[in-house]
Amino acid sequence: MTEDGTAVDRTAAYTTVRSDVTDMVPGAAMSVLDVGCSNGALGASLRGEKAGRQVWGIEFDAEFARQASERLDHVLHANLEQFDWESGLGTQRFDCVVFADVLEHLSDPPRHVRGAAARLNPGGCVVVSLPNIRHVSALASIYGRGHFPRRERGLFDGTHLRWFTLADARSMLREAGLEVEAESYAMRAGDRGGGRLNRLLNRLPQAAKGAAPLREFLTYQFCLRARPAAGRS
Repeated sequence: MTEDGTAVDRTAAYTTVRSDVTDMVPGAAMSVLDVGCSNGALGASLRGEKAGRQVWGIEFDAEFARQASERLDHVLHANLEQFDWESGLGTQRFDCVVFADVLEHLSDPPRHVRGAAARLNPGGCVVVSLPNIRHVSALASIYGRGHFPRRERGLFDGTHLRWFTLADARSMLREAGLEVEAESYAMRAGDRGGGRLNRLLNRLPQAAKGAAPLREFLTYQFCLRARPAAGRS
């Protein structure tokens, strides 16, 4: 339930296609790994975009993994907290590894980013989507009302273990030997989606969204694409 008593489907946020994420995956990427692939909806969308593209997934939930296995080329049913990036995928490598709103649920996100970076083909990339803890609604909760809420969805999803600002995400990628080459910003005026104001915000040109005040405080989720830095394999 939300704070006003409205029922919430917690799985909806993890079982729908995210265009901001799929738009970040290069068209030339013919092998993709969707980490935390849920029911395979996002991966299936990526698979359908390009003839011959192979999409693998990793998923902890057994039922989601079963559903994803019917949509993707291969799905590993695995607990990411215990996943070994050196041996868990055999010799398989990828043109793109996607973390769509999964890193914030893990105890050691940098370990997984490093593991993914080591699994890239030459010229490959990592795509990361994360909620922005610097969003105005977080400021209102923490500094305005004086408490750190735990909710069933959104920034304060009770299953989140880590929180990120845009600067934190950039630093994590950089420390994994990656250079950010593209960013996008999904905006909201408050904690809820929909509504005329949110639609207007998301119709702004990318340059306007990237302006510091809007980017830092009205971005609800940001998406970054990064590649190994020059001289790193």
